[in-house]
Amino acid sequence: MKKILVVEDNELNMKLFYDILTYQKFDVEKALDGLEAYEKIKNNDYDLIILDIQLPKLDGFSLLKKLNDDKIKFPNVIITSACAMDSDKQKAEGFGIKDYLTKPIDINAFIKTVKSYLL
Repeated sequence: MKKILVVEDNELNMKLFYDILTYQKFDVEKALDGLEAYEKIKNNDYDLIILDIQLPKLDGFSLLKKLNDDKIKFPNVIITSACAMDSDKQKAEGFGIKDYLTKPIDINAFIKTVKSYLL
């Protein structure tokens, strides 16, 4: 079973992502902030990360930078954000991230994007 880490501080968004992904038969773990996500990524193997940008303790881009700086290998990442700023999309591309989904998400597009990495 493919293992996904969802990094999201909003309870409703987390529940939505969790419910969608578990319904699709993925093994889902949760992190509520960037520091918790860092520790989980450092100590576990994931097949995919769903990452919010605006997070407490360590935002999504700072998390990615810290992982790179510490040479911690991480899988493909799908960014989810309420902000659809071109500068954020360019930052994501700088980390090699191709998929940047804006919230509220289109559920069908979200499932299709996740499956494109895992199936």
